[in-house]
Amino acid sequence: MKLLGWGLLAATFAAAPSALAQDAGADGGPTVTPGAIIADYCADPELRCTLAPIAYEKTIQLPVAFDWDTDWIPSGSDLQVRFYVKVPADTTVRLNGQFVTEWPDPMTLSVLPGRNAFLGFDYGLEVGAKARIDTKILGIHITWTGDIPYVPQVDFHLKGGTLFDPWAFAPNGASASAFTQSLKLFDVNLLGLVGIPSQISKGGIALNVKGELRATYTTERMMIAPAGANETPITTEGGKVTRAFAGGGFVEYDVWPEGKVHYDGALHLIPSFFVEALGYRLDLPIFDFPITVPLGDQAFVFDPLTVHVPLPDIPPLADDIIDFGAVPIGGGKKKSVSLSDIGEATALATGFIDATTTDAFKLLSPSMTIDPGSTETIDVRFTPKQLGAFKTKLTLITNDPDNRFIEVTLRGTGVEEDSPDYPTDEEDAGAPLDDAGDGLAALSGDPAGCGCRAVAHDGAPLGGSLIALTGVALFTARRRTRGSRRHA
Repeated sequence: MKLLGWGLLAATFAAAPSALAQDAGADGGPTVTPGAIIADYCADPELRCTLAPIAYEKTIQLPVAFDWDTDWIPSGSDLQVRFYVKVPADTTVRLNGQFVTEWPDPMTLSVLPGRNAFLGFDYGLEVGAKARIDTKILGIHITWTGDIPYVPQVDFHLKGGTLFDPWAFAPNGASASAFTQSLKLFDVNLLGLVGIPSQISKGGIALNVKGELRATYTTERMMIAPAGANETPITTEGGKVTRAFAGGGFVEYDVWPEGKVHYDGALHLIPSFFVEALGYRLDLPIFDFPITVPLGDQAFVFDPLTVHVPLPDIPPLADDIIDFGAVPIGGGKKKSVSLSDIGEATALATGFIDATTTDAFKLLSPSMTIDPGSTETIDVRFTPKQLGAFKTKLTLITNDPDNRFIEVTLRGTGVEEDSPDYPTDEEDAGAPLDDAGDGLAALSGDPAGCGCRAVAHDGAPLGGSLIALTGVALFTARRRTRGSRRHA
């Protein structure tokens, strides 16, 4: 089944899980949970599929998160200082896609991936002390901002992010990595050990450290409520689940993903040679030795979204028998079947008649669409080609999930034109048609109008002219009499 291209994605959060399947409201209007996302038909020509945009965002902040900043103090002074300590500790995941509902029986539910889902994190430690001077000395304006000497300055900050296409089901998920700036733990001036003054040059071995954090998000399951006792959630890309449908003009589902973020940390010890002269320093790393730090997992359970799926709802027919009565051979009579839609979505019905009886019964309008709150008709014509009773089934296939097949019995009787059951009060009942489609078949003395010559009691053939004139006279008199009755 082909689906529409991705629609506009929107996020609307429901307050609590709930699921409904019922008719429209008491006033005839739709019953929609506040904040629900309204689904719409997809590109299925049989109107048995809907799409609803769904989007989620969740940020989890650890209890250790801390942010303290004095800002510049004292305010308005020529000399100001600022002290700060920041411990960022949060992870954000955004997901988007489409919720798909398909039927007829049962409801089949799935999710389609969207674009540009996001995984981001911000962890680390920042400690700093800064000073700012803004004054005039001897008429010269002097400004300066910098670190306060001898106060430790720490910037061990891990901030990373990545875009990916949801839903990032197992096993690979979506990963983002970040590194801190390199911090010098210590250095040893080997040149000083051999007697070279540090004012001239320095050189030796240094040990730097760099932090790394890698976060991997995985959607473990897509939850859809209500869920049956033996039903499992969606756990793979392209996975589907089914839900029984109780009937009505709409159905609502609560949908939410559940996943986790796995963290891998590492400290990179990086020894290097360094040379420093004339105020310039050159570091030449020797190798990178990572030390893995296990950090564990963090569960991500998103808030539910309520999706409201409008559905067609065609009530059962009050009468499933259409009796055309007596119709003359070659004539015809038309009758209609009326269908109503009391649901919230457009209904579609397509009719079929048993192929063995299509010579007598014909659908004049094989299919129809019915707007919500409307009634439409599908027309059937009975045109008997021979004497006797006819009976068949008209089957209407609809897109109503709980009323897919509607059967109507069609019956009628083919009679001669001068039969006492001939329906003279029916406009659509016509006289028998000849091969050309108009006028009465030539009478020739036999009821079937086969053109055979009648034989006298002595075996001598009667004159063809006399028979023809008699037939024309009878036909003309009957047509005039019936015409008079119709105009009366």
